[in-house]
Amino acid sequence: METDNRIKRIDAELVRLGLDLYLATNTSDIRWITGFPNVFDSEQAHAMLIVSTSLASQPRRLLHTDMRYSGAMRPLSGGVLDVLDEERRSHSAFVVDQLRALSAGEPGFQRGIRIGIESDLPLSSFRNLDKTLAEADIGSYELVETDSFILQLRAVKDASEIADIKAAQAITDAAFLHMLDYLRSGLTEAEAAVELDFFMRKAGAPGLAFSSILASAERAALPHAVPGGRLLEPGDFVLMDFGARVNDYCSDMTRTVVLGQASQRQREIYETVLAAQLAALDMIRPGLPAADAQLEVNRIFAERGFEPLSHGLGHGVGIDIHEQPVMSASAEGELAVGHVVTVEPGIYLEGFGGVRIEDFGVVTADGFDDFTASAKQLIEL
Repeated sequence: METDNRIKRIDAELVRLGLDLYLATNTSDIRWITGFPNVFDSEQAHAMLIVSTSLASQPRRLLHTDMRYSGAMRPLSGGVLDVLDEERRSHSAFVVDQLRALSAGEPGFQRGIRIGIESDLPLSSFRNLDKTLAEADIGSYELVETDSFILQLRAVKDASEIADIKAAQAITDAAFLHMLDYLRSGLTEAEAAVELDFFMRKAGAPGLAFSSILASAERAALPHAVPGGRLLEPGDFVLMDFGARVNDYCSDMTRTVVLGQASQRQREIYETVLAAQLAALDMIRPGLPAADAQLEVNRIFAERGFEPLSHGLGHGVGIDIHEQPVMSASAEGELAVGHVVTVEPGIYLEGFGGVRIEDFGVVTADGFDDFTASAKQLIEL
C-alpha cells in the first residue's frame, strides 16, 4: 500500500533528524499520510502524532479528530491508523494522553524525548502544547521545529496520486473543449466562469482545485484576476486558468483564446509565449536545476523584445494546488523523478492584455509526461 511506503519514508526522516515523535496538524499532510479520499475539508481540525522507530519497534500513526470526520474515517482506518480518537479535548491534551500510554509500554520513553513540530504551527498552538506538556509532568521533552519535511516528501508522487491527478486533468481538458463552444460576445467574465465551474462539477469533479480565473481584454494582464462584470467583446483575449479536483488531488491548466480574429500584436505575444513554453517543456528532466527553465524563458522573451517573466515558471501540484518543488529564476535544488510540476510562462501588458499557457505533468526517468491534452495553438473563436 502507498500509505505503508509513506510512513516508512516519514520514519526514516524522523530517525535521521533524531526525533522520537512528530506532531502533524496540517490537513493536507494528514490526508497524504492516511490516504483517506474525500474525507477532509479545508478545516485544520485534526492532529496526528507519529511515533518513530527511535522510540517504538514500528512506526505508529495516532490520529485525533472529531465526530464530523471520524465516521467517514473509521471504515478506512484498518491497517493505517493505530489510534483513531474522537474524544472532545484539545490536540495538546490528546498528545499528553498518548505520551502517557507510550511511557507505559516503551522503555525508551524514560529518557528525554524529542517531538518534531511544524515550522508554521500557529504560535497559540505552540504555546498551548508547551504549557500542557509542562503541566502534565511526563518527564523531559524538547519541541523541535522542522522545516516542513513532509511537504518535501509529498513532492514525489506515487502511482495512486498520479492516477488521481490525471483523472482531474481529463475533466479539465473536457471543460476547455466545452468553453470553446460556450464563449461568446455579450457574456460577462463571471457568467463564463460559472459555466466553467459548473461543467467541471457535472463532469464528475467533487470539487475545484482553486477559484477559476477568467479574464478578458486588458484584464488578462492581471495574472490572478477575479472574474467580474466586464462583457466579452470581439477582439478580446480571454485567459482561463482553472482545474478540477478528484479524490482531493488537483489539476491545473491555463489557456488563452481570442474572440474573433486576432490582431498582429496579439499573434506576436501568443507565439512568443508558446515558443517559450515549448522550449521549457523540452528541458524538463530529472536533475534539471529548478531555475534553468525560467532562465531560458526569460532569454526567449528578451530576444523578442519582452520583459522577463514576472512570476515563477512553475510549481508542484498535488493535494494542494501549490506544492513543492518551485521552478523560478531564483529557485534552488533540482527536479526529480516523481515531481509533478506546471510550466506556465506568460506575458502581461498593462492596458492591453496578456497571454499565459500552462501545462503540467510528471518528471519521469526519460523526461516529462505531460498530462495536459488541450490544444495550444492560437484559437480564434
